Amino acid sequence: MFKSKRSGLVRRLWRSRLVTESDGRTGLEEDLASTAHAFLKRLKDRSLDALVKAVETKGGVPGECVTVPRTELRLGGHHVSPQYLLCRLFRWSDLPLSARLKPLCHCQSFGSGDSAKVCCNPYHYSRLCGPESPPPPYSQSLSDEHKLLGKFGENDTGTSIGSSTSGGHRSHWCSVAYWEQRTRVGRLYPAYEPSLSIFYDLPQGTGLCLGQLHANIRSKIGFGIVLSREADGVWVYNRSQHPVFVHSPTLDLPSARGLSVRRVMPGFSLKVFDFECSSWMTEHGVKPETQEGPWDPHSIRISFAKGWGPCYSRQFITSCPCWLEVLLNTHR
Repeated sequence: MFKSKRSGLVRRLWRSRLVTESDGRTGLEEDLASTAHAFLKRLKDRSLDALVKAVETKGGVPGECVTVPRTELRLGGHHVSPQYLLCRLFRWSDLPLSARLKPLCHCQSFGSGDSAKVCCNPYHYSRLCGPESPPPPYSQSLSDEHKLLGKFGENDTGTSIGSSTSGGHRSHWCSVAYWEQRTRVGRLYPAYEPSLSIFYDLPQGTGLCLGQLHANIRSKIGFGIVLSREADGVWVYNRSQHPVFVHSPTLDLPSARGLSVRRVMPGFSLKVFDFECSSWMTEHGVKPETQEGPWDPHSIRISFAKGWGPCYSRQFITSCPCWLEVLLNTHR
């Protein structure tokens, strides 16, 4: 019975893989399949159970970490990590060997680069957004971004938000407002924990559930996003099935004349607000040349599924069907 259960779990996982025998696999994909099958057979039952839950719900159910020794697996003529192997098998068939995977903030591997163990749950990782290519008019170019970061390196003051206390009570690090075009729906939602899930339909989800509100135009929000306050800034992780579009003052280059709206594809993460950049902008009195309405140097705007700005039919975020305003608490 013990062996039968393990075999059944492996078969369920194998049916969920992205590459199948009918896909005309390349030599690398053949190696991927054989390496992954051997790796899965070595996992314990509890780890297999956690992987089945994560893969079959596409990350919709909070899953456990699946920890394995930090090692490298041979894949063709290359060596890859266990987390790369399972992310390539179950999430992104186009994942390049050079891809950087970012552990999500609730994962044991987050911030533990030197640990002897590593989590290989593929839904505990995101891909990192890079510069869009070819860059549209509103996008940063990689060379300009590096020049700007060089300027920021002259200032090490940084910013610490959300860590203050008032009267012995911890303060919230941000408040979130939900908007539908020009109408705010619901109340401001304060975030006290380092990460906040914002979603419409998420099994066993906790956080800000937009499905509890009364409007009916949120079908593309789905599993939504995760906002996390980390040491270097605020990150957004897109866990939905559709892209989200984001803007903050720190995404704009000082010389930019247009709005820097970035697209975050499903499964990707982006540092949407940079603390060091914000400090540099404050010190140098940098403000954007164009901005709709009053300018708030500590706000983030996120639109679900629909973009806005110079390259879209919607020029302003107030024309988007559903969007978020994230107000960072810097002791306003």
